[in-house]
Order: sequence, then structure tokens, then C-alpha cells
Amino acid sequence: MLSIEEIIREVSSIKVTSEELATMVGAASQALSHNASSIGVLVKGSRSGQEAVASVNIAAKSLGDAAVSIKALSRTCDDCVANLAK
Repeated sequence: MLSIEEIIREVSSIKVTSEELATMVGAASQALSHNASSIGVLVKGSRSGQEAVASVNIAAKSLGDAAVSIKALSRTCDDCVANLAK
């Protein structure tokens, strides 16, 4: 069985990893959104092109939502460590 200190170390590791992942996913969301805008200019007037851009924008929003959820995991880790340290 793990000691409280070992659990705190593991949860802290999860927190660090989740923060890094949230940053990467957030950056990917922004890059994808930027690229969609650039492509949108190129395919203006093309129905299929605009549909493709809309799909990319949906993916970018989903990545942004995922980044927010991952960041929430980081905050939950803080709460967990605070409760375990009591």
C-alpha cells in the first residue's frame, strides 16, 4: 500500500503532466483555428472548402474544450494534495 507521501508525489506528477498537456493541446487548438482561418480565405466561394473549414473549426473548438478539461484536472490534483496533506 502506498504511503500518503507517495500518493502526493504521484498526484503532483499527474498535475505537472496535465499542465504540460493542457498547454500543448491549447496551442494545437489555436494553431488549428489560425490555419482554418487562413484556409478559409483560400477556399472562399467553394462550398466543400467552407465545409472543410467548418469541420476544422469544430475540431479546434473541441481541442480548446479538451484543454480546459485537462486544466481542471490540474486544479483537482491541487485539491487532492491539499486534502491529503491535512
